[in-house]
Amino acid sequence: NAFNDNCTTNVYLHFKSFQKAINFSYKVLLSGYLAEYIYGYKGIYTGMPFSELEKVSYINPKAELIKDGEKFSEKIREGLPMPIQKPIQ
Repeated sequence: NAFNDNCTTNVYLHFKSFQKAINFSYKVLLSGYLAEYIYGYKGIYTGMPFSELEKVSYINPKAELIKDGEKFSEKIREGLPMPIQKPIQ
């Protein structure tokens, strides 16, 4: 059902598949909190405070300029902090 099988819970389950120590939290169900929750487990780039990472990762203006052009996915990621390769266990 939509409550426990949605895009947010799927991200959590994917992350949990290689980061066994992560605990379930209400933040998994409230999608606005998931990124910061995963950040706390070093599951995304942690080279800057989360609030700053959130600001520099906001791609909507860039996406509007690019539209649906060639290599859209690559272009919206240009200049963003690189994701980690493997979470710390």
